[in-house]
Amino acid sequence: VNGQIYHGLPLTMVNITQLLSSCVNRFSVWSEAVPMHVVPLVDEVAKVSEEELLRWVGDNATYVHKQEHTVALAKALFAEGDEVIVQDLKTSLVCPLAKRIMRVPCRGVRCRHVQCFDAFAYLACNESTLKPSWRCPVCSELLLVQDIRLDLFTLDVLEKADGQCTTVVVHADGSWEALDEDVDHSVIVVDESPLKKPKAALEGLVIDLTSELGSERT
Repeated sequence: VNGQIYHGLPLTMVNITQLLSSCVNRFSVWSEAVPMHVVPLVDEVAKVSEEELLRWVGDNATYVHKQEHTVALAKALFAEGDEVIVQDLKTSLVCPLAKRIMRVPCRGVRCRHVQCFDAFAYLACNESTLKPSWRCPVCSELLLVQDIRLDLFTLDVLEKADGQCTTVVVHADGSWEALDEDVDHSVIVVDESPLKKPKAALEGLVIDLTSELGSERT
């Protein structure tokens, strides 16, 4: 909220975490001239790791895009190409943020593209800056944590594609094939994804995120 305008004035949040110690802490707020009533507010918060956030997202069926959803989106994109004939959609398996093969492919709930990004990289990128943008790295749409959707279509592609494959082509019928290109050795390839493809018993959109996500962070 830093810099946001509230009642005509910019808000400035003061972080005093570094000044606190593990004992009883007291602080005071004063001003020479207070034009209106001021109410100090103290929020006690706990830092949540990327793994916990993704487990929370994966445990909620609402936050998952089934394969049919992505296929329907791809077909809609083909149908929208009235002036320009779209024959294929080229999709990269490389995260646009981390420049490595995605492990947890995600999109935003309002995103109108098949291209995904890695959820770990997205969360880390916004955590590492004083002014996080929380915008999709593909389309710049506002994308908060609760709007992230795990993409099962791309997850399936990642599991079936060759480990060195960085790009696939999605056809109008929803099928896909690896695009034969020279291997880009500047791309980091992670052997396994911390997400497992849902099996037949997981038709209810439940994703197994109980594997040790933290052990595979790079």
